[in-house]
Amino acid sequence: MRNRIVGLVVAALVAAAPALAVVLPASAAGGCAVETQIRFQYPSMQRGELTVVSVGRSLGEWTLRFQLRYPTEQLKHVDGVRWEQHGGQVTLRGLPGAGLPADRRVSFPYVMTRGVKGGGPAAFTLNGVPCGTVLPPAPGPTATPGTPSPTLSPTPSLSPSPGPDPNRPLVRIIRPEDGDHFFAPATITVEATATPAPGRRIARVEFFGMGDLPEPVPLGTDTTAPYTARWRDLPAGGYLLFAWAYDDQGAKQSSAAPLVRVLTPGEERQAPYVSVVRDRLWGISPVIDAAAPRPLAPLARTGAESRCVHGQGIWDGPVDATAVDRLAARGVQAVYLPLNEACWLGLPYVDPRYGGEPYRQEVVAYTERLAAAGITPIVALTWSHGSYTGPGAVCRDERAVCAKPMPDAAHAVDFWQSVGQTIGTDAVVYDLFTAPYPDRAIGDPALAWTCWREGQEACAALGYPAVGMRELLAAVRTGSYGVLLAAGLDGGHDLSRWAGHRPEDWVHNVAAAWRPAAPGDCRPPALAQAPVVVTAACR
Repeated sequence: MRNRIVGLVVAALVAAAPALAVVLPASAAGGCAVETQIRFQYPSMQRGELTVVSVGRSLGEWTLRFQLRYPTEQLKHVDGVRWEQHGGQVTLRGLPGAGLPADRRVSFPYVMTRGVKGGGPAAFTLNGVPCGTVLPPAPGPTATPGTPSPTLSPTPSLSPSPGPDPNRPLVRIIRPEDGDHFFAPATITVEATATPAPGRRIARVEFFGMGDLPEPVPLGTDTTAPYTARWRDLPAGGYLLFAWAYDDQGAKQSSAAPLVRVLTPGEERQAPYVSVVRDRLWGISPVIDAAAPRPLAPLARTGAESRCVHGQGIWDGPVDATAVDRLAARGVQAVYLPLNEACWLGLPYVDPRYGGEPYRQEVVAYTERLAAAGITPIVALTWSHGSYTGPGAVCRDERAVCAKPMPDAAHAVDFWQSVGQTIGTDAVVYDLFTAPYPDRAIGDPALAWTCWREGQEACAALGYPAVGMRELLAAVRTGSYGVLLAAGLDGGHDLSRWAGHRPEDWVHNVAAAWRPAAPGDCRPPALAQAPVVVTAACR
């Protein structure tokens, strides 16, 4: 039932999302108008488009400012402008030479994070002038002189949808807000405002809630403002709240229905959705309205990359709830999980007790326990196929029984598609390949970095078909929009050309992974437009 409620609310929001509108000022000449449209929404982020019109005048240089309401709203990317965000204040500036023509719609796609509460952009100003957010009609095509007008096929006449009944009262729930959270056993106070049509008065407001039961639960009736009711002793789950207002002549109207969460004690520890915002990682809480920078210094849980392929089990230590609680008590924020593609896919030479479905179930269960304790799991492909005998070779075996310089084309894509679709939560970070080292076999640095990103022919010197970061990224994106890490050359230590070869990601959620070359080397390089995550101990 909880999933059904959430699905209904999400469907309603998406249906209502095409435009967020405020009335354009009457004196529009020399003013401006801005409209935002949500194109796609995911659990941790949304993609949309912001359209700007400078009304009545061209602007060679322009600055657009607007406010975001909640801390979970962090702007990740805007196409075609210079942008910055400080707190909830966002500033967009046109690129040099890219002005705004008069009365023309100019659109800028954007990506931003989102949590359980979302307000979207509001209160726009263009060069200091307040903007409305209903766009003026777009100008039609101009006919070329001497060209006959096209003949249009007649279209059926549709009756306009009836507007709101002016005789009905208006009612709105003002507390709690959509996305608010409580802790079980919860008592929720609901408060609504109700306004009658002229010449009428409000007779009563009735409150209802919907949870696990198939029918709405009556919460009470109030006849005097402020109109309130209480819903008591609620267990964990998702709940819809709504109100009906009745006036003295029998007219009635219902409110929109906010969705609230009731959490079990401790559930607020849930690991955040991790998101790349320029050169930092942000943690966006999936259960409460909270966001903060999220530095990741992972503790490695080894074993899953090696033991299964040798028939020795899966983990090299305890991974049960008690072990996870001990990690949380130590303040561990992230755990690094090196995996083996042959074990995950259940290839024939892996003992079926430890490969395939048993392996996948163990990994998924451990990531869920970590996330529930507030710890970010980092899942990594560490051992893969490939018969490599060149410089730095660890073994000559084609099977996934040792480290190879690049992931193999035979199984790595299948591995990441399966991982993305099986785990599929934005609370998990994915390291595409733990420690690439194609540069040891490829003397040309430019070609080595091309191999790193593209794989295929650029990696011919490795002696086996390899796949690059770009294709692995696309494989994960079939199931998850979480943060992807891409380690550099020289076993993950060299990030010198990382920025120029970073694989393009349409949700802008790629960070660099860095591994020290020697013990005590704890100074990762800084990248201007990407976070750097240290994925190995450097003490």
